Amino acid sequence: MATSRVTRFACYLLPLSFCLFLAAAPPQTESPDDLIRRANDVFRSGDKDTADKLYATAEERAPDPGLVAFNRAAVLFDRKQYRDAEQHYERVLKDAECPPERAARAWYNRGTCLLWRGGSIDVYRAAIACFEHALDSSAADKPLKDRAADNLELAKLLWNEERKKEENKKKSPNTDVPPEENPQARPDPDKQAGGNDDAGNETDPSRNGNNPKSVGTQPQQLLNGANNPTPTEQTTAGNNATVQPLEDKSEVQQLSEKDARANMSEIVKRIKREQQSLLRTLYGPERPSVRDW
Repeated sequence: MATSRVTRFACYLLPLSFCLFLAAAPPQTESPDDLIRRANDVFRSGDKDTADKLYATAEERAPDPGLVAFNRAAVLFDRKQYRDAEQHYERVLKDAECPPERAARAWYNRGTCLLWRGGSIDVYRAAIACFEHALDSSAADKPLKDRAADNLELAKLLWNEERKKEENKKKSPNTDVPPEENPQARPDPDKQAGGNDDAGNETDPSRNGNNPKSVGTQPQQLLNGANNPTPTEQTTAGNNATVQPLEDKSEVQQLSEKDARANMSEIVKRIKREQQSLLRTLYGPERPSVRDW
């Protein structure tokens, strides 16, 4: 009797569990392109979390993963997850079939993410490299190059300020000690003897082997192609020997914290406008009267 009850109970659970499994399975009817379009729509409407989930689903099956990575980077940047956004732009640039236009924008956007991260000489040097790549790209239009030039100057300014901080730390290792606890200052025998102070020789990140383009995370080649990839022989955008690198001046313009924040706010607006422009270029203008079912 007990055995028969267990058997009937198991027979009842089996079809029920199968139905629950089917209900929990994600729908596979949408193509990757449909998922990307739907993600773009919800991104424009302001639902960034849903857009990110749809991009993640599309990324698993998309024939153009670089496009999905580019779109997801915009979502992450909007969330102020600058490190993750930068890594997604790096994936875009490592895509062997990345079209030059997308690569130019990815260089610019990645440099902007690095500017927002900040905090070290290496980060600002990498940002300088990104903006130089964007400027050297033949696929970048004039507005993009103008913005890249502005951000390049800002990146070099911040790099120079960080360099000065590092030099001050090397010269004054006890700067964190309260003034009353500092030992009495003693004359420097080397300076009294006319010694040479070499601490200020490094004046530009692109000199003497400190070229920011040598950052190890930079890809070696940019190739053409989007949904219908067509290979090209275009080399890395940053190796144009005819373009003279911008040099730091001995006197740099000082930016207040308020001005720096205002500049960064404009950068965010630019990236959002570029994201919308890219979406319109890829999928055309919005058609509210067209049904999507």
